[in-house]
Amino acid sequence: MNRSIENATAEHAEDAEKKVVQRAQRPLRLPLLICAIAVCLLAGTAFWRRASVDPSLVATVRKGPLTAQLTTSGILKPIQSITYRSPLAGREAEITELVAEGTRVNEGDLLVRLDTTDLQREVERVRQEVRQSQVDLQVAEIERQEADATIKSVAEGEGALGIEEARTRLQLVQKKVERLRQEHEQLKPLMEKGFITREELKRTADELEQSEEELALARKRADVVIGLTHPRDTQRAHLQLAQKEASLENARAKAQEAQARLKQLVDQVENCRIYARRPGMAVYEEFLNASPRRKIRAGDRVTGSQGLVTIPEVNRMLMEASVSEAEVHRVRPSQPATIRVEAFPDLRLTGKVTRVGTLARASADRPFEDKRFDLIVELDPTGADLRPEMTARADIVVGTRTDVLLVPVNAVFEQQGAMVCHVVRPLGIETRQVELGESNDVMVEIVSGLSDGDQVTLTDPGKAASPAPSPGGAGQHQDRARSGRSNSHVLQPR
Repeated sequence: MNRSIENATAEHAEDAEKKVVQRAQRPLRLPLLICAIAVCLLAGTAFWRRASVDPSLVATVRKGPLTAQLTTSGILKPIQSITYRSPLAGREAEITELVAEGTRVNEGDLLVRLDTTDLQREVERVRQEVRQSQVDLQVAEIERQEADATIKSVAEGEGALGIEEARTRLQLVQKKVERLRQEHEQLKPLMEKGFITREELKRTADELEQSEEELALARKRADVVIGLTHPRDTQRAHLQLAQKEASLENARAKAQEAQARLKQLVDQVENCRIYARRPGMAVYEEFLNASPRRKIRAGDRVTGSQGLVTIPEVNRMLMEASVSEAEVHRVRPSQPATIRVEAFPDLRLTGKVTRVGTLARASADRPFEDKRFDLIVELDPTGADLRPEMTARADIVVGTRTDVLLVPVNAVFEQQGAMVCHVVRPLGIETRQVELGESNDVMVEIVSGLSDGDQVTLTDPGKAASPAPSPGGAGQHQDRARSGRSNSHVLQPR
């Protein structure tokens, strides 16, 4: 019994001792517990944020294909356009009729009619000049024929006859001199023998002397006719023929010039009715002589340098745009594009890149910033009611991605210079830094930071970060920060 009492006393003493020790340790546990709770709260604040997330504002990370695009905006221009002007160079004419601006015209439709009153008067005057020139031409032709006949006359007619007469007379006189000389020689012996008298011999000698003088004169006349008169007449006839031929050519040139002038005036009268050579839409040109400037209208007096109506071929249009220096290496001719026109929000047109600028353009105020390259996108033929100078936007396909992680672009936020996503976890929302690939205004490629099946919020729970602009690979955000959203390298899900 005593042993039982001793055991009970010992147990009571041990319990009392334990209580004393616990009471001594209690002040030390409370600060430690408070510190542990504080550390857990700080850690949870740093890595986890509890929130009630609306399921409609949560997206699931998934894998899929993307098509890389470059989005740019610009202005529509016609591929071809014809500006019609007055056909009267150096002459003013009044516009009497003008097609209504904005009218869609077909080939052969009347566009402009100019007043031809002054032209008609000049046409009548030139017609009279043509008739007179024809008469002058006929006279010149007759005179040339006469000059030609004169040459023939000198060579084969009267000139040749004069030469022949001089030669014949010379021959006759020569024969007469020979005959008289023989007679004189024969009469000398007869006079010596007394058969004839001295007077008869003297008479024969006088005749011989006279004939010899006639022979000398005939020889001189023949020399003059053959050596001087005939060559002179021949030269004069040829000179006269040359003059008449020159006059004929001059008359012919004047007649041709008058005829050409008449044809030109007649053509100008006809051309004062200006017709469309191609279908398109009529657009008035500005009247250069008006102050302030205004569009052309009926009643204006215009010259050949004044544009009247321009007909752009609206069925074939192109878009003049530009691309940033950081993105120009991604664009090349023949890349397909989808074009959206601001005036027709539901319209989708197709086209392709036809030209990329060789040299960059820079702003005059900031020559070392915001450099851009010209870009031409040609639209495929369409029946849409497109007009020049309309604002359009082109999505140019520059590449593709397959089997990549995708999230909506509004699930990516910029936080302190880094791109982040807010991932929904069982204990709250986790903010993760992500690396972005290609994107468009709908989806963005996640290179690292998320896994397939992760759920991300479409809003920023902390309200401290702003949604990130659609990135397009390394350096894309910086390019957007400089140039805004007018030109972004993006991806679109197929």
